[in-house]
Amino acid sequence: MNDDDIICTCFDVSVKDIKDAYANGATTIEAIGEATQAGTLCGACIDDIESLLESLSK
Repeated sequence: MNDDDIICTCFDVSVKDIKDAYANGATTIEAIGEATQAGTLCGACIDDIESLLESLSK
């Protein structure tokens, strides 16, 4: 995934937005949602967010 790729189309949240939120302590799906709103409307991006969080935690 590229940093510019949009993960959450409902709120136009990019990979970089999620990486930034992760770097600031948002390490769970719930915390990412609070920080960026990603995954809080339709939920279609939850799997992509989980995958990204897994890759960031390695």
